[in-house]
Amino acid sequence: MTSTRRPGVSFFPRADAAVLTSQHEPLPARERTVGPIYDPRNFDKPIEPWPLAFGESLYPPKSDPFAPASIPEKPPCLTEPYLRAFLARNERLRLSMLWYYTRGILDEPEFRAGLQEKVQLAQESTGWEFAIAGILDINFYIRIATVGVAISILPRGETLCAHTVTQPPGSIFLLPNMLEDWRFQKSPYIESGGLLAYAGAPLRLQTGDGDCVGLGSLCVASSTAQEPLTKIQQQTLVRLADWVSADIVQCARARRQKDRRQMWELAAAAQREVDETSSQEPVFKILETIYPEATITLQPSRDAQIDIEGQGSVPLSDFESGLWEDIEYIDDFIAKSNQREPPSTKVVRILASPCESISGPSFLVISSRDFRLIFDDIDLWFVQLCAAMISQLWHKLLLEEALVAKEKFLRGFSHQLRTPIHGILGSVELLAEVLKPKLPSGNTHPLSEAEEKVRAAEPSLYLDTIKIAGRDLISIVNSMITLNRWADIAMADRCYSVHTVCDLETELGDEIHKMLVEDPRYRSSILFESTNDVSFKIDIGLLRDCLLPLVINAIQNTQDGMIKVKITAHPNAKELVVDIEDNGRGIRPDDYQRIFEPYEKVDTHSGGAGLGLTLASKFATLLHGSITLESSTIGRGSHFRATFRKVEFSQTETSPPPPKPQSLPLQFYVKEPSSEDLSLHNCFSNFLVRNGFTRSNQKEDCCVTLLDYLADLKHRDKSQIPPGKVGVCLIPTTEKESCLEQASNDIIFLTGPFSTSKMHSTLEEVNRRLEKLGTLPEDPPQISAPPPNQPQLEEGLVEKELPAKPKPSEVPITESSEPAAPEPEPAKPVAPEALPSPIPIAETREADLGSVPIPTRAPKPTTLLVDDNAINLRIMQMYCTKRGLPYLCAKDGREAVETFSKHQAEAAEGKGSPIELVFMDLQMPVCDGIEATQMIRQLEKEKQWTESTVFIVTGQDSPPDRAAADGAGAHEYYVKPVSVATLDLGVVRYFPAFKAK
Repeated sequence: MTSTRRPGVSFFPRADAAVLTSQHEPLPARERTVGPIYDPRNFDKPIEPWPLAFGESLYPPKSDPFAPASIPEKPPCLTEPYLRAFLARNERLRLSMLWYYTRGILDEPEFRAGLQEKVQLAQESTGWEFAIAGILDINFYIRIATVGVAISILPRGETLCAHTVTQPPGSIFLLPNMLEDWRFQKSPYIESGGLLAYAGAPLRLQTGDGDCVGLGSLCVASSTAQEPLTKIQQQTLVRLADWVSADIVQCARARRQKDRRQMWELAAAAQREVDETSSQEPVFKILETIYPEATITLQPSRDAQIDIEGQGSVPLSDFESGLWEDIEYIDDFIAKSNQREPPSTKVVRILASPCESISGPSFLVISSRDFRLIFDDIDLWFVQLCAAMISQLWHKLLLEEALVAKEKFLRGFSHQLRTPIHGILGSVELLAEVLKPKLPSGNTHPLSEAEEKVRAAEPSLYLDTIKIAGRDLISIVNSMITLNRWADIAMADRCYSVHTVCDLETELGDEIHKMLVEDPRYRSSILFESTNDVSFKIDIGLLRDCLLPLVINAIQNTQDGMIKVKITAHPNAKELVVDIEDNGRGIRPDDYQRIFEPYEKVDTHSGGAGLGLTLASKFATLLHGSITLESSTIGRGSHFRATFRKVEFSQTETSPPPPKPQSLPLQFYVKEPSSEDLSLHNCFSNFLVRNGFTRSNQKEDCCVTLLDYLADLKHRDKSQIPPGKVGVCLIPTTEKESCLEQASNDIIFLTGPFSTSKMHSTLEEVNRRLEKLGTLPEDPPQISAPPPNQPQLEEGLVEKELPAKPKPSEVPITESSEPAAPEPEPAKPVAPEALPSPIPIAETREADLGSVPIPTRAPKPTTLLVDDNAINLRIMQMYCTKRGLPYLCAKDGREAVETFSKHQAEAAEGKGSPIELVFMDLQMPVCDGIEATQMIRQLEKEKQWTESTVFIVTGQDSPPDRAAADGAGAHEYYVKPVSVATLDLGVVRYFPAFKAK
């Protein structure tokens, strides 16, 4: 036998595949009509039920099981010339099993071919002329395979096989000479059919309860009287009949498994369509595919009953395992109308499964009018699966509606709550500027001077209390909103992209800086430390939201201390570890576990709602991470660690490395070193050591000296260094508003947060300063490999350098700065000389503003204020008035666009200065801020007007709102309440000549 299978191809079988195809003659066509009819007089008469009174006497038991059938006495009640067949004792059960196991069996060629071979064996084993195998339906006997006679459909009442079906299981109904048996002497099969001998075995099945039924028969017949079959022949006929029964069952099982696979495939396809369309129609379509003749309905479960169209209702108590059968109607039809084809005018069976729908608790109902459709456990599974899909869809729709309602509530709640808080805090900040105490000048009596200071400080104390309470309130609101949006955040898609450690420092530093600027209570100094700058793929926003609560927790518990954020990458282990250490108040051991629970705080005086560590832990799980408390000591601080696993590290650099300051000497001196590990100059000293520098005890041998910051101006001269040297001084956050004397050009002051990139920029500035002073050695040592105590780059890491050009927020501040001219000048990175004080109030966002040419901006840009809230609009007007910014107002987006268009058109004609700055609210009637911004950008494009700077100032703080604002063309996105200092920083960033005070 030649194989058609390609060599090297694996064998992958199917469970229902045929492994042996029967070789047989072409099967005869199925008969569709009834005939021949040998007894037309009784053709339209129903078969009588089994006669309980004398039924057993008509088929008396045999003394020898292999003897011919016993011939009983003829009962006087029988008037027919021959014995017509009766219904079986358990006829409804027999028919139910027949219809279930033989459904579609006549369309199975393999089964029919096998049956034909068994019939041939029966004929050959007995030697009689004819052999027949068939099934007995309610009204007909259907010949499936024959030898010597034609395949046909015969009326049930007149057939001999109808008697065989009612015989005891395992026996042969043997009639070697029917002319000697009064029951069949005048049978139409003898008188018209020409048969004289008959032997038949029932095709028997047994239920789980032990009941036996006959589906049909396997028989042999002869036109002449025959000798009784031998014991061997009878046993062979019985075994062949049982073999046929087994084939029927196996064929039914294979068919149902195929049906189950089809159901599963349909359900999977429907589930995908349901997910896409949010409609239950795909579920009904697959039900109609499987049950094309059935009625499919979704009914509310009212009054514990199921309605049947035109037939009333059925109590749920009448259902058994989800199935109801109209037993009375079926039994009545079997008993009185069994000569007819079962009708399809009335529901006879119902399969129902509970589910949830728009009507509440409901039932998915499959109503069948087909007598021959018998439901099984596979049907129940499929209907339950479809019901579950409908329930899930409804739950999904309810969840979506609930989420939309919750989102709408949170957006409205956020907006409505943030807006008045913004008004309160804005008013307080502006009022504080008005009431800012002015120190007395000239000779003033010490006592009166002290009294004046106390008297002037009283309003400031009250205002600070209001500001602190407002900041705490908005912090609590933000945390609670984030916690309530946790499900949305968890279900949202992750925005994975490649970032560096420097990017992470920038993300955290920006948010920390905003907090320190806006809340005067917290004066912690933040220092970042990283052993390497590698590239990794992560959702940077989610990572920031995870780490920020840890840093804020440290800030809240370390008001005047030091916080170190150490970022360590382990590419080989695919781990990113972030350590947050502080020297604050510490945590008691009893509270180590409690602090991670919602609304738990170390003590009642801690700020916030007690949700920070809870949110950090939740965010960490979304990034395959965890948050742990490594150590904590009362009065000495705490150490938290965030570990993120399964982090993909990149081998490619994300930006070109900048050149190192090769001419910089590699020794530095620390003036008055601190014994504390978490001190500013100790941390900077460690940074220098990690970058190849060595510490020296000889001040004269070093060109770089690290200084402690001295707040007392009287003692600051003691910290000055010799000529030709450069000092570096890290300024604590507690002193960020102090004013330094501009005395020399030899000290570089550095303000926090102290990022790695900022300290690298400081080295560049030191190098430039020494070059300017001309004190660099002619042949300085080169910065090469780090010393042995420096952490080495792990295998597979690509060393990353930071940009050579310092960012605006990282330019060190020198003491020798000249006041900037008031005239407008081209926009560029904000240099120290452009600031009125050598210590900036805050830093701008990480961005290289010098890389893109920016048009000349006015120091006092004309501003458009857009807000539908009168209080907020008034606050912004007060802000513009205090800052000397000319402004126009609009109460909604449409009015803003009209005002903008009109004013810009007039400015284009030389009738005034154009609008350069727009403060735009987001949620407004008529036209919202997003739409208004889009229209403004469209006008600028069409009219070729210079693009204005748009700041979104809103109470909404959701990712979709931020994305929409960015897509519309907004430059900044501020969430109310926005401090005056934050607004100043934003304006300075885009208008460098702007003066906040």
